[in-house]
Amino acid sequence: MTRQDGSPWRLVSVVNRFPSESETFIERKARALISGGFDVTVAAHHIGRSSEASDASPVPMLQLPLVRSPRTWAPVLQVLVRDRAARRRVSPLLPDLRRGHSLVPIVAGGFDVVHFEFSGIAAGVADLLPRLRPSLISVSCRGAAEQIAPHQDPDRARRLAQVFREVDLIHCVSADMAEIVAGFGADRDKVVVNRPAVDTARWSGRGRLDPGQRGTAEKPLRVLSVARLHWKKAFDDALRAVAVARRRGLHVRYRIAGEGPEREKLAYLCHSLGLEDAVELLGWQSQDDIAAHMGWADAFLLPSLSEGISNSALEAMAAGVPVVSTRCGGMEEALAAPDAGVLVDVGDPPQMAEALASLTDPARRRGLSSGAAAAARSGFDLSRQAQVFDDAYRTLLAGRTAGEAS
Repeated sequence: MTRQDGSPWRLVSVVNRFPSESETFIERKARALISGGFDVTVAAHHIGRSSEASDASPVPMLQLPLVRSPRTWAPVLQVLVRDRAARRRVSPLLPDLRRGHSLVPIVAGGFDVVHFEFSGIAAGVADLLPRLRPSLISVSCRGAAEQIAPHQDPDRARRLAQVFREVDLIHCVSADMAEIVAGFGADRDKVVVNRPAVDTARWSGRGRLDPGQRGTAEKPLRVLSVARLHWKKAFDDALRAVAVARRRGLHVRYRIAGEGPEREKLAYLCHSLGLEDAVELLGWQSQDDIAAHMGWADAFLLPSLSEGISNSALEAMAAGVPVVSTRCGGMEEALAAPDAGVLVDVGDPPQMAEALASLTDPARRRGLSSGAAAAARSGFDLSRQAQVFDDAYRTLLAGRTAGEAS
């Protein structure tokens, strides 16, 4: 299915920064849709170099203007000067140009679908979304913007409700997230649940091939976490869990890969708990580094307060590394299959310590390793995720085409 002139459907994904080392799923999604026949552009305020290999074709990018940056406005003005149709499309935005400046290139582009990859971006321009018509509008709901931000900003709930009324499609990363957006009044008929996904073939075998080699009573249990050092990731709970485990006689080595504003706090907590010899704060790590750490690890720990579904946890599952996760967001769904992982309550370090201690049993680790890998392959592979997005957009566009024909 293509446009009436035979050209591919045009879709723009709207993000704050592209590419982003912590949001590589945006680039993977764009490439998958391009392979499926869509004409995809990623629009961002901050644009860098592609994170993909040099032999891969670059994903088309669109610079969104910043109010005080002539550099980012210049390409927009050039388009408007030479393109009469673009000027006509943008004219409804002119009365609200100060607030809607970031939408100008998107409206000028005349895309068939405008997809906000994070609902917080859409919420920032909630009352201007009708100016994007006749484009179809969709939005992704991934976690903190729906679970946390409404409690920090009293007006966020109102703006999210406004977004969900206006858009045509709401992508949720889990069934749990679908229930959250329904609480903001979202029409369930607009909701598509499409869980995060990873390249399971790439991660297969990255974990220890024989899970029984590590974590016996004589050797340390090697535990890995990968995430930004942000308060919602609750690494303070993880450190307390390691301290509890050590007091109970468990020999643990713990690596945290990631950087962020909580680093000083965590370094101090390591010192105060006497964990300097057991914990390594690795800082930012490349994907190759992460793969090496997966090969080192006996267990992956996700202590978060809030998640959609953690991509790092899915990578660990695909690598056959047993996962211990809190029951946060959609992680119960990710670990629902038999032996896919171990779930503990949010904010309960003693329970985390107990779950880690259970992994000193080589037979249990072997069962969780194979169960996690099987769950990742069957439910969280990129091919499945890409097909769900492809089908959702084509269904949306077919509905519009049928409406125009009638």
